Amino acid sequence: MRAWLMTAGLLTGLGCWLAVRELVPAVPNLRAAMRRLDSGGGAGQAAGWSARLSSTFGAVPRWLPVPGADLRLLGQDASGWLARKIGYGVVGLALAPAASALLVLGGRPVPWILPTGGSVALGTVMFCLPNLVTRVNASGRREDFRHALTSYLDLVALERGAGSAPTEALEAAAAVGGGWAFARIRAALDQARKASLPPWDGLSALAVEIGSTELGDVAEIAGVAGQEGAGILDTLTARAESMRAQALTAMKARAGARSTTMVLPIALLAGGFLVLLIFPDFYRLFG
Repeated sequence: MRAWLMTAGLLTGLGCWLAVRELVPAVPNLRAAMRRLDSGGGAGQAAGWSARLSSTFGAVPRWLPVPGADLRLLGQDASGWLARKIGYGVVGLALAPAASALLVLGGRPVPWILPTGGSVALGTVMFCLPNLVTRVNASGRREDFRHALTSYLDLVALERGAGSAPTEALEAAAAVGGGWAFARIRAALDQARKASLPPWDGLSALAVEIGSTELGDVAEIAGVAGQEGAGILDTLTARAESMRAQALTAMKARAGARSTTMVLPIALLAGGFLVLLIFPDFYRLFG
């Protein structure tokens, strides 16, 4: 009973503290405001309760590893990611005590060690859940970016074959394509042009920002062509074919892995069917 009182007191104090923090006006965060202005006020801005938690808890602690490249690829903010982790962790901490309280109200008391251990375990799992979600979403997004980059290379090769200069070819190919990947490439080229930098520097910065080695290779190829005047038509075509071959190999590997994982469920179903067939005979024999 004493453990339940302590838990209820802690939860009540936490709720009161959150309520007071929401009522007291927060100090404006200049760094977050500058990030919103740089991102245009859209992609990197958290919404709803995530934004409120982000403004409440502030910057991400230095000891917490942040998947920066994945978040930038997804267009998310590190503060919003931290807010989701904290929110999920609090929900995980509250699930086990809430379930135990329902059991107690139903007349089935449980030992205090179960809600305590379950609360810590669920809180830890829920706190780490945004990392897994971010990694999975970024992996799929990065694969989509590779497919779009292959088409971008084909368009650049066509522009170069038509006699365009490397700078003109890169910008014209980005203007032709649609989708979020081409939009990111166009934004990188626009930023490089506004900063009076060559376009391959903008592509290289985008490659570092989102963690795309393929885009970094394209920027390096374009930089060699722009600075030394080398022909890159065959190089771009070969690079596009290589990326297509790698994507096809990865798709075949995933299909093979999924086929392999289906062996166990099929084997279990077949074993259960055989047990149902032979059970009546064994029952009559030994019954």
